[in-house]
Amino acid sequence: MFQRYLDRKLPGHSFFLFGPRQVGKSTLLKKEDTDLILDLLDPEQQLAYNKNPHLLRQQIDELKSNAVIFIDEVQRVPKLLDIIHAAMEEKPKLRFILCGSSARKLRRGASNLLGGRALYRTMHPLTLDELAEDFHLPSVLAYGSLPKIYTSIKEKKIKEAQDLLRTYVITYLREEVKAEALVRNLHGFQNFLDIAAAQYAQQVNFSGVSRDCQVALATVREYYSILEDTLVGFFLFPYLKSQRKRMSHQPKFYFFDNGVTRALLGTLQDHPAPQEQGRLFEQWVVQEVVRFNEYHQKDWKLSFWRTSHGAEVDLLISRGTKLLGAVECKSTAQVSSSDLSGLRSFHEVYPKVPCYLVAPVNHPLRLSFARVIPPKQLFGEVIKWR
Repeated sequence: MFQRYLDRKLPGHSFFLFGPRQVGKSTLLKKEDTDLILDLLDPEQQLAYNKNPHLLRQQIDELKSNAVIFIDEVQRVPKLLDIIHAAMEEKPKLRFILCGSSARKLRRGASNLLGGRALYRTMHPLTLDELAEDFHLPSVLAYGSLPKIYTSIKEKKIKEAQDLLRTYVITYLREEVKAEALVRNLHGFQNFLDIAAAQYAQQVNFSGVSRDCQVALATVREYYSILEDTLVGFFLFPYLKSQRKRMSHQPKFYFFDNGVTRALLGTLQDHPAPQEQGRLFEQWVVQEVVRFNEYHQKDWKLSFWRTSHGAEVDLLISRGTKLLGAVECKSTAQVSSSDLSGLRSFHEVYPKVPCYLVAPVNHPLRLSFARVIPPKQLFGEVIKWR
């Protein structure tokens, strides 16, 4: 139903495609012409290859030298990477398409991820451009943009969308994590998820989270690492010229999808209140910039800016040591100069860096030193940045 950015843009040789569950990876990859398909979500296949990884080698020996092999959920049998690695060296024309929702188990089972012999790509929920004319900001803020969920919303099946999101949280974020043996204390992890969801788009106080969910500080850091490795969320660090200092300050944490965030919070049946809508809008804008950055391979570094007095800018975009732009997010179309307080403090320190206030306005306008633009126009601006 939706034209995906990665459609017909995938590498012509071997690659990994990672992404959270239900973003459309398998649907996309099934369009590829393949000679062998392994679906490791199938318990029988998973068991067979876990018991005998060399079965793959025996199958490869029966294929032509330039065969294409598609392995879905490859992280479920990390031992296969040793077989794939050897096959690539012996038959360099083989093309492997390796799909999964987490690189964590692969790193433990085969730390070099084929030693750079396969490219790495990530797939995300539907972007603003992929939604095209179907884009509806209130729906994206309240229910996110996982393809199956958004299709239900488009068809006015609101309860179905809510049920699917609840199921996603229960079966994936909780039970899948347990099934993958990523955590031993599932109760502690569930408490952590509730607290992490409540603090999305805010600076993380690791000690406070540790105290609130009653697990060790090191365990809290490990839980966040699991969310990163399974692509369920990501950190944004404060902008400081010293990388060492950057890592010593509290980062913000964002989830990969607003619908999943609200399912974790248990607020799906409620219309987002103004304060929640502001945080959802910020998270969505940051998500879109992350997706744009990865899909277009812009090599940007993303961060936020905060002074000791509390002045803050939601997002800074840089490449190398050069600051390309500062972005503040406001979820209301009724913007005024009072909304520029954080950007104003930043502008006093970095007067040459372009400043943007992104808001759901119908037409762009200028407020003092900053431009007020709708989200779609932001990407029209940033794609020109060098």
